[in-house]
Amino acid sequence: MTLTERFITLSAALTGFEATELTATGMSEIYREFVARQVEPPLYARLVDALADAAADPRAVADKDEELGELARAVCHLWYLGTWPGLRGNDGRSAPFPLPARAYARGLVWSSFGGHAPGAGRPGYGTWAARPAGATGGEER
Repeated sequence: MTLTERFITLSAALTGFEATELTATGMSEIYREFVARQVEPPLYARLVDALADAAADPRAVADKDEELGELARAVCHLWYLGTWPGLRGNDGRSAPFPLPARAYARGLVWSSFGGHAPGAGRPGYGTWAARPAGATGGEER
């Protein structure tokens, strides 16, 4: 299993999205590389092992170990919002950090309710031709 596949498996357990959905965002490798730069390798390895031991139940991991819980929440935050919230107690390596605009647009928060990031998604061909549902119209000028 490649590093990216392991990261996607870990992320699927944390986010509740299928691995194929995470891969389809196009952000898997970018996020994996980013997390690798932000988190000490032993801490990341502990999270991977803890999720495997807990049958991929993130709540069980967070309840047992506050440091792993914080890392798990940070990875979820990254996938859902496209920003890194930072981790407490680090030597300054892991401060809050915005990623490129593409990360915002591909955030899982938008697909969780079938929407698009404001200003980033296209509504689809021809949707401009029909009045929005529920819109009341006045006279055109």
